[in-house]
Amino acid sequence: MSTEKEAFIPISRFALIEHLLQDAAPENRDAYARLLHRLAAWRHLQFRDQLLRLKERYLPFSPDRDTRRVRQYDAAQKRQLQNELINELETMLRHANYQPVLREDMERIFAAGSAYGLELQVDLSEFERVLLYSRGSGVETLYRRDPKTLFLRKKKIEVAIFQRLFLLLKLKPKAQRLEEIMAEHRISRKKAEKRLKKARERLPEQIDSDYIYLKTFKRIPQIDLEMLFPNTRIRLRPFDKIKLGVTAGGGTIGSAVGAATKFAAAANPLAAAGVLLGLAGVVFRQVKKFFTQKNKYMMVLAQKLYFHNLANNRGVLTLLTDRAEEEEIKENYLLYHALLKADEPQPLAVLKQRIEDELAETFGVNIDFDIDNAIQALTADGLVTRHADGRLSALPPARALPLIDEKWNDYSESPNAPQD
Repeated sequence: MSTEKEAFIPISRFALIEHLLQDAAPENRDAYARLLHRLAAWRHLQFRDQLLRLKERYLPFSPDRDTRRVRQYDAAQKRQLQNELINELETMLRHANYQPVLREDMERIFAAGSAYGLELQVDLSEFERVLLYSRGSGVETLYRRDPKTLFLRKKKIEVAIFQRLFLLLKLKPKAQRLEEIMAEHRISRKKAEKRLKKARERLPEQIDSDYIYLKTFKRIPQIDLEMLFPNTRIRLRPFDKIKLGVTAGGGTIGSAVGAATKFAAAANPLAAAGVLLGLAGVVFRQVKKFFTQKNKYMMVLAQKLYFHNLANNRGVLTLLTDRAEEEEIKENYLLYHALLKADEPQPLAVLKQRIEDELAETFGVNIDFDIDNAIQALTADGLVTRHADGRLSALPPARALPLIDEKWNDYSESPNAPQD
């Protein structure tokens, strides 16, 4: 997971438009405002088409579909559709300026302790595909009681968080996973089935290997990443195990010894029964303490998932496409504005640095501007020209407006325009 600057632009489109129009020459302001509006509308139409394609590809894998299955796919066709869907999702994630969280980063995070008092375990080998992307980072300040002060004072803890997180999961088919377990542990199919049953006993019944599950979250502590997986196992921390062992074990043993003495000295059956009931009560209280502690953990887990979840499955496609559209529009605006202010064609490296400097000076944000994506989009529309020497220039707003209008007209007359 990179610690370098991100391409995400943490400024709203509306704040950016206000700044660009104020910075534009007065004589160009009216035409410029109309161009920015129409360019955004044209990008919205393009991303709408991409969203429709994503929805079509996702439909065979959606766990929430409410329409009939008209088309049937064989294994090879489903595999191809799955690869196309995931490739397009990764493209959309890059457009939305998300960064991949690599497998080694996940494993490093899993190995860290939780600041929320949770000890979690995830077996990634249960999944055929795991795709994790993040956007934006930050630090969340927590306060926890410090055992060094006998829990009388609270200690300040700073926890790194993912501002936004995307998660794709696809469970391995049962037959495939059984073969893997048999090969890995060199055991019979019967024993492998027992292992698999135990590994998946915590999964909800509706989870199936035919489906692809999509999730997006906000403000997730990095060290609590495990709680987002459906096969998470919750364990007591070593400290809690010692604490419960001392209190439960010590109390139970002491009570047992006392009860045995009283039982031996009891003169009648009623007195003996009372002693045994007292012993049972001690054991019950200690077991209850254990489950109370576990329920506290479950409550923290439920709160995290409830308040930090943004969208699921098909809703993720809509949210992700909207974010990608927003980022591309802002990138287009910034590049076009930088070229509009220049008196002559500009080198790519100079433009990139100017845009990053302007964002830092105006809004106080430091980013790694994705200039290549903006160049590709604006040159395809004819608004920006790349010259033979590699330098770039832009059409003035009055000349750029008819080009965008022409693209709208061509699209509306196209018989291949997607329909909802």
